[in-house]
Amino acid sequence: MKNKVSIIVPCFNHAKYLEECIQSVMNQSYTNWECIILDDGSTDDTAVVSGKLENDKIRYVYQENKGLSGARNTGIRNASGDYILPLDADDTLNPLALEKMVAVFDQNPDTLIVFSDTVTFGHTSKKSNLQETFTLRELLLGNKLYCTSMFAKKYFDEGITYDEKLRHGFEDWEFWIQLISSHRNQPVTKIDYVVFNYRSHPDTSMIKDITGSNDKKEFIYHAVYEKHKALFHEFFPSYIALLNRKTFYEKKLENIYNSKPYRIFNFLKNLLR
Repeated sequence: MKNKVSIIVPCFNHAKYLEECIQSVMNQSYTNWECIILDDGSTDDTAVVSGKLENDKIRYVYQENKGLSGARNTGIRNASGDYILPLDADDTLNPLALEKMVAVFDQNPDTLIVFSDTVTFGHTSKKSNLQETFTLRELLLGNKLYCTSMFAKKYFDEGITYDEKLRHGFEDWEFWIQLISSHRNQPVTKIDYVVFNYRSHPDTSMIKDITGSNDKKEFIYHAVYEKHKALFHEFFPSYIALLNRKTFYEKKLENIYNSKPYRIFNFLKNLLR
């Protein structure tokens, strides 16, 4: 029998996008799946929309607001699938997503994670270009995977969960650090198929998404460092040197996006789109 995939959809006040998200799940070519909509204390019509979508494969679970990590954890605890695929409520899956990802696990059951690039739509439009391979050392410098990547539920059951103290973001980065560092010899595989589409909103910007505020960034880095101190020191004996290196690359990236040639390129790209 084909392995079952549990798609976990946390939703906090994104009722207006939820139906489109769930429809993309229903359009999957791979049919052995369940979908859990985890309402994280929404104050909009999430419950009403979810009620219309529920069936034998789509379940609705409500909890008081715990943040994204808490929502994902609750959703996965309620899951019965062999594999987990997180999907934010304002994003969408492409039709062959589950089929392509499960095929990798079928071919090599030791695979740890399957991931892909994404297409951004909505306020901005672009396609990502993630590294096909990366080291644990590189992962410690910054996230290399989108949250909508597939992994076996057994690792969650063994105690690798989303850190509910990280309410300011990067909870997926810390989750991948946990998972990859504890299973270093297992392959992390990128597929040549865009699994999901990431919705951008007018009130967010590329630079803000990448760097965040200084206070939030400092809190996140410190929290992740304290949790994985031995691991960071294995690769970066000087944590200050690590932060300086991160700051250098973030400023370099910001300078690129603010440069005149990039702004002209972006303008022409949007004009001709």
